[in-house]
Amino acid sequence: MAVSQGSPTRWPFARHDVFASLSEEYRMRVIRSLPGMIVWPALMFALIIAAQLATLISWSVAGGPGTGVSEGSAIFLGNIIGYSGLALVMWAWMKRHQAHRPVFAIFPLRLSDFGAAVLVMVFMILIASPLTLSFHEFAMSDPQLTLSGGATRDDLSNVDDFAGAGANFWLVIGLTLIAAPIVEEILFRGWMLPMMMARGVPALFAIIISALAFGLVHITQGLLVMTSTFFLALALGAARVWTGRLAAPILGHMANNAWAVFAVPYLISLAPATGGN
Repeated sequence: MAVSQGSPTRWPFARHDVFASLSEEYRMRVIRSLPGMIVWPALMFALIIAAQLATLISWSVAGGPGTGVSEGSAIFLGNIIGYSGLALVMWAWMKRHQAHRPVFAIFPLRLSDFGAAVLVMVFMILIASPLTLSFHEFAMSDPQLTLSGGATRDDLSNVDDFAGAGANFWLVIGLTLIAAPIVEEILFRGWMLPMMMARGVPALFAIIISALAFGLVHITQGLLVMTSTFFLALALGAARVWTGRLAAPILGHMANNAWAVFAVPYLISLAPATGGN
C-alpha cells in the first residue's frame, strides 16, 4: 500500500466504521470531494427528470392509456430508472477512489442494524411526527412563512397526490420501498455524511447538515414532507454513525416510507368511521 509522505491523514472514523479501513492513499480523494455536495443531488434530479421524460414519451408513442399502463406507472418507472442510473454512476465514480465498498456498505445485515431501524421508527412516530404536525399547524396560521401570504394544506404537502398517482402497486413498492430508500441513503448517509466527517466536521454537525440537504431535496413534496424528512434524516444519520454502516439507515428509511405511504393513509381512511361511532 502506498502511503503519502508526511504525517498520516487525520481520519476521524471509529474502528467499527466501514470508512476506517480506507487506504491512506485514497483518503485525500474523499476529503477533496466536497463539490459533490451540490453535484450529486443535482445529478440525481437530472437523471430522474430525464428518465421520467423518456418513459412518458415512450408510453405516449406506444399508445398511452391504450397500452393498459397508466401515466402514473410510467412516471414511477422513470423515477426507478433515474435512481438506478445514479447508483450505477456513483458506484463507477467511487470505485475509482476505492470508496465504493464503504459507501455502498449494506451487507451483511446484522441484528444491530434492525435494532437501529426500530429506534428510527420509534423516534419518527413518538417524537418527529408530533413536532412535524405542530410546525404544520404553525405554518398554516402564520402568513409570514410563505411568499404567497400564508400556507394552505395543498402548499404544505402533496403526499395525497403521490399516494393517489394511479401507479401500478409493484412500481409503488419498487420506488418507495426499494429504489428511493437505497439510493438516497447511498448519497446522503453513505457518501455525504462520511465525506464531511473526513473533512473534520464533527459527527453531530455532519448529521445536521446532511439532514438539511435531505429535507431540501424533498421541497417539491411540500413543507410538511420536507420537515418530516429532515427529522427522519437526523435519525438515519445517527444510525449511520452508531452502526458504522449503511444497512440501518436503509432499513429505517424503508420502514418510514412504508409507514408514510401505506399505513398512514389507511389509518386516515379509518378516521371518519371512527368519528361516527
